Amino acid sequence: MTDYKTRPLVGGARARALRERWAAVHKSVFAKLVATMGTMAACLLLLVGVFFWLIVSPNLNAMVGRFVEEYMRTLAASSPDFETAKRLGARLDLQVRYEGPDGSWSTASDLPSIKDVEQGRVSKPGRARLRQGYYVAPAPHAGAYLFAWDFGGRMYKAHIALLVVLMLIMAAVVLTALAVLKRLLRPLRMLSDGVARLSAGQLDVALPNGAHDEFGMLTDAFNQMVRRVREMIRARDQLLLDVSHELRSPVTRMKVALELLPEGEQRTHMATDVDEMERMIAELLELERLRDGRGIKTAHQDLMPLLRDVAESFKNRPPGVRIVSTSREAHVDVDGEKVRMVLRNLLENAAKHSLSTSRPVEISVTQNADTVMVRVTDDGVGIPEGDVERVFEPFFRVDRSRSKSTGGYGLGLSICKRVMESHGGSIAVERQAGCGTSFVLTFPKTAFVDST
Repeated sequence: MTDYKTRPLVGGARARALRERWAAVHKSVFAKLVATMGTMAACLLLLVGVFFWLIVSPNLNAMVGRFVEEYMRTLAASSPDFETAKRLGARLDLQVRYEGPDGSWSTASDLPSIKDVEQGRVSKPGRARLRQGYYVAPAPHAGAYLFAWDFGGRMYKAHIALLVVLMLIMAAVVLTALAVLKRLLRPLRMLSDGVARLSAGQLDVALPNGAHDEFGMLTDAFNQMVRRVREMIRARDQLLLDVSHELRSPVTRMKVALELLPEGEQRTHMATDVDEMERMIAELLELERLRDGRGIKTAHQDLMPLLRDVAESFKNRPPGVRIVSTSREAHVDVDGEKVRMVLRNLLENAAKHSLSTSRPVEISVTQNADTVMVRVTDDGVGIPEGDVERVFEPFFRVDRSRSKSTGGYGLGLSICKRVMESHGGSIAVERQAGCGTSFVLTFPKTAFVDST
């Protein structure tokens, strides 16, 4: 049975897609250049048409009219007979009628009589009606000749042919210009793609540059900026790694010194702080160890028992966890312990940010021919819209006060992202319509090559 309620949604999505496409075209420099060229071509064509209509055609008609008038007079003065008129008509596409003392004849049966032409029942004689095809000239021995020549039709066909040729030439020019513009603006499109990739976190962007113009200079500047950003991030990560390594020895000495202190509240607080510092150092070292896929040992296994095992460990912690997937098996190549760590981090965050009225956190699994997707959904306080793009950054926390009651050090989601990327997959966050958050883990079903 068709669900008619979904039709407005489909129509709305289609209309929204059309609006977005139109907005993209409206903002495109290429589209604006094409519109400008089309407008210029149309204006040029209109200018040429008006020029021929108002200037060339009247002057040409007047000039040809005088020539034809003189020629018809000369032709009538030569008193051509029927046979001569037929030969002229075949050569010049000219029709002749004669009426006079020597009789009456016509080279075409549909020519009007000279009397009808002179009385205006068909056309007035003279140059003014030459475009309509009739001209009356007196014969030397009385009588008169009627000449019919379709000059107007010839001129109309010539104008149409000229306009068609001009349109074809302009179309060829416009198409050639489009191809040239497309080639010239290719660095700009590549630059836009590079900016999008850099915004998505791909720091290995390197745009090819074969131009020596302003676009080439802009591409070189972009590549230099990417290298600089990559170096800055690498220096930051190296600094964190070096600091973490250097802190391990003092922390170890502090733990040994704490064992020598007498039991008491002060020792307990100091031990807690040292443990937190040790966990932070361990997370920083883990984050570095997962860089570029290092530290991952995969095996082909079923995700479902792993999900159930992690969910069982949160059974007695509000708001609880439940698996709502219909999939019974989901076989992928993963490092089981690393995936457990990812799931525990996500469930830990969901539990910390849940409300007293929150429903249990839901874990669902969907799969197709290429991927397995694990979705962890809660209805807690959610993530502000402006922070969605930054939640996977190291040391970033939605709680700007960095209270211990609302989270750790801001490294958990960074580690989750690094683990998923090491598996060739991805992690994404989605804000719910009301409140709450969904984290989507995507695992490829293709074989993963161990890089350790």
